[in-house]
Amino acid sequence: MGWFSSSPSSPSSATEGAAPDRSARQQCWDGRDRYFACLDKNGVQVPGQEEGATCKAENDEYKGKCAGSWVDYFNKRRVLQLRQDLMERKAAEQVRQMGGVGAKQT
Repeated sequence: MGWFSSSPSSPSSATEGAAPDRSARQQCWDGRDRYFACLDKNGVQVPGQEEGATCKAENDEYKGKCAGSWVDYFNKRRVLQLRQDLMERKAAEQVRQMGGVGAKQT
């Protein structure tokens, strides 16, 4: 039986909901890393916005090795991380332009 159903579940659907083991997680992360490296190489920041067949093989592998919820999470996390990095670079540049934090003024 499924967790919240009143009907028996098929053997294939029981394994689909199983948590991935260490090897499956590693394959997912490796696929994600290859896809994101391809995006970086091609100057694409937001996953899914690449043009044509750019990174298609890497994207197919990534989506094939990772659960859909993981793909959504990793994609959103990438965009947030890139935005955070940009904000930190801008803040550091502003500090440099102001002469540094805590610099003595004479």
